[in-house]
Amino acid sequence: MEETRARIIRRYRRIAAITIGAVVFLILVGGIVRSTGAGMGCPDWPTCFGRIIPPTDVSQLPPNYQEIYQHRGYADTEFNPVKTWIEYINRLVGALIGLLAIATALAAWPYRKLDKRVFALSSLALLLIVLQGGLGALVVRSNLAVNMVSLHMLLAIVCLMALIFALMLSWQGELRQALSGLEVNRNWWILGGGCVALLLVQVLLGTQVREQVDEAIRQLGYERRPEWIASLGQVYVVHRYAYYLLVTVVLVWAVKSKPFFAHFPAMKWMMAGLVGLIGAEVVMGISMHHFSIPAFIQPLHLLFAVLLLAGSFTILGMMYIATRLKPAPARQQTVTTA
Repeated sequence: MEETRARIIRRYRRIAAITIGAVVFLILVGGIVRSTGAGMGCPDWPTCFGRIIPPTDVSQLPPNYQEIYQHRGYADTEFNPVKTWIEYINRLVGALIGLLAIATALAAWPYRKLDKRVFALSSLALLLIVLQGGLGALVVRSNLAVNMVSLHMLLAIVCLMALIFALMLSWQGELRQALSGLEVNRNWWILGGGCVALLLVQVLLGTQVREQVDEAIRQLGYERRPEWIASLGQVYVVHRYAYYLLVTVVLVWAVKSKPFFAHFPAMKWMMAGLVGLIGAEVVMGISMHHFSIPAFIQPLHLLFAVLLLAGSFTILGMMYIATRLKPAPARQQTVTTA
């Protein structure tokens, strides 16, 4: 019985960790799609220019393709196979994550007898990924409406948080043993919660800024790239200066966490990682501001922000599970394999 239980836990942890990594990778790919302007590389969904396999040359499209897809921004746009395949690969990665989410939910099925919360969160993640697929279609049909893009990003982040918390719950016993007797004061929780909230707002503001950059490109063109920053609105100003507040919160939170390092050495390295990531974020933000938003930095800026959010949420959730969350009821400890 104990061997069966251990096998169930190991299998779930392995699959859930792979799925979390895949979701983070998908967010990176989405950032590449946005930074390259490939969001409408496939103007229809689920097909791409009406094909299961996207075209590689304009000769594979109808002569009047611009007229057919003019309501999707192709009235004055020529077919670009690179952008089309970037968007198509984004869709393929999304489909792969759908399969991984199913595998995660199936691996969590036996957890109904161990900890129902793991099964519930894994099932929620699967539901959110299904909704993501449907929302992706709406994003294309809305011609990348900014609110739809922001909602698309928000759902991805909520899905990521659900998976992370479910995975941490599977480590509940180990976390409680490692952090037993640890007392966490109210200020630490406020700083950690503030860090997660600020990062979530920053990621969503970033999607709004990216929309403004797209508008600047439409109005000014690539030849007037140095003028893009000046054309951005107040959302960019808030996004830019909020990072200074975020840096302060992360640094103070790291200092407040020092008493825990001796008791739980892993936290020292996790906090060091957060400080390093926020430093890299500031450097990339400054670089984008002074060097006219280089395309290659944009997806990295998003990736590091998501890693910051995931790391902060992991630390906060880990401490919450170990010190405040009630353990799974004893009656759930009997395991029967599905």
